This record gives sequence, C-alpha cells and structure tokens, in this order.
Amino acid sequence: MIRRTLVAGLLSWLLCFCAAAQQPVTHPSVTAYLQTLLDKPVDTINLRVDQLIESVGEQDPAQQSKTAGLAFDYFTSSPIMGHEAVAVHIADNWFLNGRLKLENEELYPILYTYAEFNRSSLVGKPAPALEMADSSGRMTSIRDPEATHKILFFYDTECATCRKEAPLLAALLRDYQGDPILFFAIYTQSDREAWMRYVAETFAGIDNPAVTVVHLWDPEAATGFHKKYAVLSTPMLFLLDSQNYIRGRGLDTEALAHMLDMDQALVLQYKNLFDNVFDAFNPLTVEHVEGFIDAFAERTAGNPALRAEVFLNLFNYLRSSDSFPKQQGALHIAETYIVGEPELWSPEFVDRTVLALAKARLNPAGAKAPNLELQNRRGKKKPLYDKRHYGTLIFFHLIDCQQCQKEFEALKQLRSDLYDMDIQVVMVYVGQEKDKWKKFVCKQWPSHWKFLSDFDNTSEMRTLYDLEYVPHLYLLDETGIIIAKDISVTELKELLPLL
Repeated sequence: MIRRTLVAGLLSWLLCFCAAAQQPVTHPSVTAYLQTLLDKPVDTINLRVDQLIESVGEQDPAQQSKTAGLAFDYFTSSPIMGHEAVAVHIADNWFLNGRLKLENEELYPILYTYAEFNRSSLVGKPAPALEMADSSGRMTSIRDPEATHKILFFYDTECATCRKEAPLLAALLRDYQGDPILFFAIYTQSDREAWMRYVAETFAGIDNPAVTVVHLWDPEAATGFHKKYAVLSTPMLFLLDSQNYIRGRGLDTEALAHMLDMDQALVLQYKNLFDNVFDAFNPLTVEHVEGFIDAFAERTAGNPALRAEVFLNLFNYLRSSDSFPKQQGALHIAETYIVGEPELWSPEFVDRTVLALAKARLNPAGAKAPNLELQNRRGKKKPLYDKRHYGTLIFFHLIDCQQCQKEFEALKQLRSDLYDMDIQVVMVYVGQEKDKWKKFVCKQWPSHWKFLSDFDNTSEMRTLYDLEYVPHLYLLDETGIIIAKDISVTELKELLPLL
C-alpha cells in the first residue's frame, strides 16, 4: 500500500508540472502553430519545435524557456499516442542539458522524473526487458517467446478503471481471430490472494487457440517495471509487435482492438499482393522468387522503415507457404536481409532467424541423406533407404496430425505413379504411442510401402533430421542424395516429371 500511495502522489505531482513550471506563457500563436504539427511524424515535430524555440532568439532566453515550457505542456497533454516522445525530447534537448533554465528550479526533479519514466517505453522503441514470476513461480521473459503480437496489461485489483477495462480485454481475447497473440497480464501489487482471486474472476475461460495468456507479478518491484513502462497509474496497456517493438502505449481496449484489426487488414493486403505477383509465374521457380526479393531490396534501399515492414510481411508469407520455391525464398530473406542486415531488426528476431537457418541448412538439397536403422512393426531393424530403387520418398508423420493425414491421403492417390517410377515410400512415425501406431500400420496400404518407427530412440533421428514439425517429406534419388525437402504432395507431383 505504501508503494501505491507513493506512485499515486508522484503522478499527481507530475500532472501539476505543466501548470506550475511556466505559468506566464499563454501565447495563442504558439499553441496555434503546435496544432498544425499534430499529424506529423515525431521526428518532424521535434525538428519543428526546436526551430520554433530557436526562432525566439538566444538573446531572450527567458522567452525561449517560456516557449519550450509551453511546447512541453502541449505535448504531455496531447491525446495522440506517441507525443510523449516530443515532450521527452524537449526535456532532454532544452532543459535537462542546461541549455535553458526553468523559472522555478525546484521543478527540475519533476521534469527529470517525467523524462526518465517515459523515455524507455516510447512508441517505436524496443520494449524494455522484463523477467517476472508467473502464478506458479516460474520466471518468464516477455521478450523471448515468439508471437505476432504481444499485449502487456499492467493492472491493480483495487483500481476502478482496471475493473472496468479487464473484462473488456478478456472478451476481446475470447473472440479474437487472427495471428497468434501473447497476453501478459501483469499484477502491480503484492497481495497474492487478491491476485489469484482476480485472475479466476476476470480472466477465466479465455479458451482461444490464437491467444496465450500469461499471468505475471513482481511483488518487490525488483524489475523496475514502474520506470521502464511508465506505470505511474493503472491500467497501462501496451501493444508490441513480433520483434518486441512498442506499437502502442496507454491504450484502452477499443483502441487496441482497432490496432489489431488494422494489422490484420494490412497482412491481408500484403498476402493479396504477393499472391498476385507469384501467381504470374507458372511454374514458379526459386530463381523467380529470389529475383523478386532482390529487386524489391533495390527499390527500398533508401527507406529502412518500409524495407523492414515489407520484408517482414514477405518473410512470414513465404515461410508459411507449402511451396518449395517460396520456402527457399524465405531462407534467402533470412540469410541476406535479416541476418545480413541486423540493424533493421530486434536482437531476438535475428537470433531466432539464425537458429531457423541452422535447422534449414540441415540436410540441404544436393547433400546425402543420413541413413538410419529403424524398426518395422515386428521390431526388426530396417534401413531408412537402400539403393534397390530409383528413388525414395521419406514421409515423417504423426498419427493424430490432421495435416499429416491430409498429405497421406493425397500421397495414396499417387501410388500408381510412384510404383511405376520405382520410388519407394517410407512412412516414418515420430511419436511414441506404439499400440496406436501398430493398429495404424495394419490398416494401411499399399503393402509394399515401408512403415518404420524409433521407439527406443537409438537412431538420433530427431537430431539428424529437422523434425520440429510434421508432416516433413524428403525426396531422394537412387543413391540417397536429397532432391527436395520439406515439400508437399502437390509439389511432389510437379517434381516427378522432372526425375
């Protein structure tokens, strides 16, 4: 309770600053000019405000101070998200560096506190790192998990506005349809019993596969979250993007929903654009995809923000495709324009991309596939492939995987073509349910297909092959050289005439 009282008092103190710091300044022409800047980017506003203050003239520092104070006042109270950055710029560039003096020097600590409590959580900045305990005591970092969006909701169980906003948020998350979201509900006080009761009453029943809810707290405030995220009062709601950059701050549920809808619409626009581009090529080759990527890179060389936005959307589009040329295009972006241009991306995103590249480089096309000793239904050891056939198709799968079953049924439609071309089909089960797998094998046909497993985990299958997800298909030639990997049955149809 002491910490809550201190923070509330500090907030009241800060809100009084604008009125007290530069009382005499009321020049209407200054306010009128600042209003013309509201629709400009923050960098442009900073430049224009600096020019305005400088135009007063160094020979009249008192008037400069009044003008700077009025601008600070104006942007701290602006209803437009992101204008906190302008107020912080004025504080840093004109007052805290000693360039101008406040009329009341006792207000310097207040000015300093405003800047310090806001500078690290401004829109467009990387979200400050936070590692807090969840409800089970496990330490969780908000930056590490991957998600298209992350929502940070700082709240207090005794906050009346929180009690109004939290149910609206919960309803939004229950009904949300879109790319994956991580929702971090962060309790700002230290009463565990009140916290658990509030969680059960407010956030129960968010059963949405697109939303992951994580409840965090820091009862001793050891992480410094108040300063890092300007949590001078609650609720405080942030939206982060997939790279942990702050997209929105000080939001309410309605504004958050609007931003999410806008993002979904933008993703759909990019998808339609990319579909139209790549559908123009028939057949689409790796060279076509990489050529388009490189051409786009040339056109965006002078615009880093546009380059990052479109490359991120293109990367997500390509890597989620089941087309081999498109997946190779995603690798090209990852290697050349993400790992190769780390200054455009967050460190976590670059690190994840490096890891993904390492997995993608495992068993590339043209390399010899590792041959393994696996077990058939009777427990007898069998090689993954041999040289008795013109080629081998390896299908790593799970029984309860819907996409695996879909691809398996499509593969059965090719059984005659595969038999005529002497391509051996090897179905490799990567799960651990032996009885279920044996029943599955008994029901399957064609009988000449091989069904293998590795229940004793002696083959190092998961290390030697990229089995982070299934289905995973490899096409080998007669000597075991990889012709293609991570392909769909549709792509297999396109490849067979080329063999």
